[in-house]
Amino acid sequence: MRTNQLSREEFKSTMSGMVDVTEIVDAAVDIWEYAAQLVNIGSLPKVVYDDNIVEYVYRNDSVTFDHVLLPTGAPNVFVVVVVDLVQKSIYGHYPIDLSKEYGQG
Repeated sequence: MRTNQLSREEFKSTMSGMVDVTEIVDAAVDIWEYAAQLVNIGSLPKVVYDDNIVEYVYRNDSVTFDHVLLPTGAPNVFVVVVVDLVQKSIYGHYPIDLSKEYGQG
């Protein structure tokens, strides 16, 4: 399985009215083979893969994409695995620093 780092525009195109569904959603797609590849290329700490750590899951309002936020070990910095709910596949990933992007933290 190859990884696909999304451009900022590609990532933003999957967002609209994002809702936190972390506590209520079942995984639409198994992301862990993809996450293993992110570990291999140095984008994700091995412990996140080993322990299947998911920090948050957000779903867009048209129910076409989930954003699965995996922690990187740095405060408010995540690798977002974007799941295409229509195709039931992984669209790609996008590294994000929420403090820089949205002033959170």
